[in-house]
Amino acid sequence: MDLRSYEYWKESLKGTVYEKELLSLKGEELEDAFLGHLEFGTAGMRGKIGLGINRMNTFTVRRSTKGLAEFIKAEGLEEKGVAIAYDSRNFSREFAFETAWLLAENGIKVYIYETLRSVPQLSFTILELGCAAGVVITASHNPSIYNGYKVYGADGGQATPADAAKITGFIDAVDDYINIEVSSDISGKDNITVIGREMDERYYRKVLTVLSHKDALERNAGKLKVVYSPLNGAGNIPVRHMLKEIGISQVYVVPEQELPDGNFPTVSAPNPEMRDCYSLAFELAKEKGANLILVTDPDSDRLGAAALDKNGEWHLLTGNEIGCLLMDHILSGKKVRNGFTVHSVVSTLMADQVAARYGINSVKVLTGFRYIAEQIKLRKDEKFLFGFEESYGFLAGDFVRDKDGVQAAVLLAEAACVYMDKDMSLYDAVQSLYEKYGFYSDEVISVTRPELGGMDRIRAAVMELREHNPFEIDEFPVRQVDDVLKGTVRNILTGEIRDSNLPKSDVMIFMTSGGRVIVRPSGTEPKLKIYVSTKGETREEADKNRELLKKGILELIEPVMNE
Repeated sequence: MDLRSYEYWKESLKGTVYEKELLSLKGEELEDAFLGHLEFGTAGMRGKIGLGINRMNTFTVRRSTKGLAEFIKAEGLEEKGVAIAYDSRNFSREFAFETAWLLAENGIKVYIYETLRSVPQLSFTILELGCAAGVVITASHNPSIYNGYKVYGADGGQATPADAAKITGFIDAVDDYINIEVSSDISGKDNITVIGREMDERYYRKVLTVLSHKDALERNAGKLKVVYSPLNGAGNIPVRHMLKEIGISQVYVVPEQELPDGNFPTVSAPNPEMRDCYSLAFELAKEKGANLILVTDPDSDRLGAAALDKNGEWHLLTGNEIGCLLMDHILSGKKVRNGFTVHSVVSTLMADQVAARYGINSVKVLTGFRYIAEQIKLRKDEKFLFGFEESYGFLAGDFVRDKDGVQAAVLLAEAACVYMDKDMSLYDAVQSLYEKYGFYSDEVISVTRPELGGMDRIRAAVMELREHNPFEIDEFPVRQVDDVLKGTVRNILTGEIRDSNLPKSDVMIFMTSGGRVIVRPSGTEPKLKIYVSTKGETREEADKNRELLKKGILELIEPVMNE
């Protein structure tokens, strides 16, 4: 616990409306609230809402905003300005408008949306207006007790590590941040521009450019029945607008999840990966006879979906399945010789096969959508066609540089119309992909060790794998080891070592005769993520290999973590 910070807060908040709440913190709650300042990284900061340096509150927002302001002034970018958006979370609007006020007070031009907007719309706005940076107040798909402060660069993507490090330096230099004056009343600030519908229309026009099968839309859009849930977030208006724009008139919104509500009362967490987010949608879909369900998270950068099989049963599509389905859909409708797709290295092995079938270059990057955005910037002589992560993030148009749930919703609806011509649902479409490219089985395993010293145990387990590469994982011989942190790729059979083409990161990739295993510890919480991807001649074989690789890697890791 940072006692010095606690004493500073206690003295500074004496006699204010915050004093009672601060003094009510006791025991573990107090210790955690003042454990250390919220880490500011390439995605900004994220934490539980409440008082304390390890929490999201008006004072941590002031501290970060002051640091961001000093960074922008040091770069001489005050006139280029900062674009600001926010989602439906508790305190998002207050934090956004206070951020706008404080940046303006520091002589920086500000563009802020009048009401809540999606992350992709913010990314688009940065590029459209030529801003120096952007801020979104959101905690994405985390539970309602969280909020966050997400910073974007001039390229519309999340802040680069270099810029994040500079901003962190300026934030750390802010001492008396509690007494920084702020206001959420921006009416008197001449250097603040409130933006709204006109910018929305520009974005909507661009979204239409990602469509590639307009003839199928003309034939079938009016017949498609879609149930949609914005999960009480920012996607409600843009997703519904775009579905209507492309001719899908039968859209039924889950009423309990339609309007903005930062408490997200119908779900444990507003995460499209979780089945409980679809419970109400399933009921509405049955009532309306729908054949597709779409769900976006609160900031509308992620999209989840469910589709019907021939027996009328609903199936959630995985992020990998949606990614490969959209990739196949887009590439089948475009004739581009010098194009490329991008996907995270932890995404399914099928992605490479889909791109190869169309003769398209497939680029693999580290986890984090900023790496996908970075490829768009680096590969200026090639046409960006599609990018995705297995964690439900998709992008088709380079006018946005982060995940875009609005684009993904439009594209998935278009794909549904294409398959309607073949009397197939999107579930059927996914099965056809497996038949075409092979049966792939993918799983993400999270190993959490919240006890004291848990992070050290996880790091020790990864270090053991790094220093003593296994020759087998269960019954499968290891053929290649990519140690991304060391920057080496070792062929186990020949002993040949070459350089890895990935930026250095604490990631281990094992290619075996049965499939791929990736081990990646979290940098901010005591969690180890393991990604297993296999291929088989049949679904049963792929699933069996996945289970064996899962068992094998856990048998290697768990003894070290339990020492």
